[in-house]
Amino acid sequence: MSSDSSITISIVSHGNTDTISLLLASLQKHENELKRFRIILTDNLQNDLPDFDPAPWASLQIIRNKTQLGFAHNHNNAFAIAQGRWFAVLNPDLIFERPIFDHLLERLKVYPNTILAPQVVDENGHTQDSFRPMPTPLELIRRRLPGYTFRSYQPDRDGLIHPDWAAGMFWLMDADIYRRLGGMDIRYRLYFEDVDFCARARLAGMEVLGDTQIKIRHDARRASRRKFFYLMLHTRSALRFFTSPVYRKALQQR
Repeated sequence: MSSDSSITISIVSHGNTDTISLLLASLQKHENELKRFRIILTDNLQNDLPDFDPAPWASLQIIRNKTQLGFAHNHNNAFAIAQGRWFAVLNPDLIFERPIFDHLLERLKVYPNTILAPQVVDENGHTQDSFRPMPTPLELIRRRLPGYTFRSYQPDRDGLIHPDWAAGMFWLMDADIYRRLGGMDIRYRLYFEDVDFCARARLAGMEVLGDTQIKIRHDARRASRRKFFYLMLHTRSALRFFTSPVYRKALQQR
């Protein structure tokens, strides 16, 4: 297997053994050329994940954190040991229901300087709001008001969406993009890492694309709406982003 076709997949677990087992099983069921995949699992609880069978894959490594780290920090650590041309960030609660990677890689041949994401749907096939415009403080408030519904982007004639940012539940990109951007900003904790990463990518002349021709299933969990601790993290990250030079420059770019 050439390094040019090798895909490193980074997945972070916070007690997600069951969902990661389902994710890996669905990946193995639907994808071709399993030996092109290098799986890096990060056990953010140190000894929660079992030792998964590495046999189906080119490699399977588990990083066991001695202390819990944030979303950005964990994926950056995984990238530091990644191999091959392609790097993917996946949530642990995704399910593959069809082949995805061959199609996405074909897209990246046409749009090489791109962070690419498939359309994310829930278990009922309903589209989730994973492709979004640049957030504003007012928009964050509106999202929590009764009756709020998001407006889906309309795809172009090739089935592509051109959002300001794509939620970091599934990204695929040339590893050089992640490297050139210096990874995600570890000063964010659990929220806005993906917003900041996509904003910096677009400021650097890269593109963020959503592919509506390919779908991945996701069991969404809105923790920030249920627990004060997560709401606090969300608020703190939002304040950091909205007062950052990246946000000011991104607004000027629009």
